[in-house]
Amino acid sequence: MNKPRVLVIEARFYDHLADMALAGVTATLEAAGAAWDVMTVPGIYELPAALQFVLDAQAQGTAGHRYDGYVTLGCAIRGESDHYHHVGTECMHGLAQLSLNHRLALGNGVLTVHNEAQALHRADPTRKNFGGQAARACLRMIDLKRQLKLTP
Repeated sequence: MNKPRVLVIEARFYDHLADMALAGVTATLEAAGAAWDVMTVPGIYELPAALQFVLDAQAQGTAGHRYDGYVTLGCAIRGESDHYHHVGTECMHGLAQLSLNHRLALGNGVLTVHNEAQALHRADPTRKNFGGQAARACLRMIDLKRQLKLTP
């Protein structure tokens, strides 16, 4: 079977957290023998749109690669307003809809947390390794699609 090719779309609003999450993803993908590319967007709100752009480019034949799966990474931390709730809800809803509508093997590594300490604990590859968990979810869904003989 061909090694899987994964697109990681990362939101870089919190660079230090994004670095940790991406390290967890890439270590997991490397250990699995997967190939990957990384695309960067400003924040989690942009993740669903970026994924839709990639899907559209693939459908038009203008994307550089066809991907077997996707991992989305980012973080929203509660602040003084409800902004994190709104962007988190829309991001999660958008990713879920794209995953279902396009039968995507998607590993969702978007954190929505109350404080930076929670984010650090979850993003750190030596602790919760949320990025690694998202990569493993993506790889498992790729395997499932292949077992069911579904096209990417």
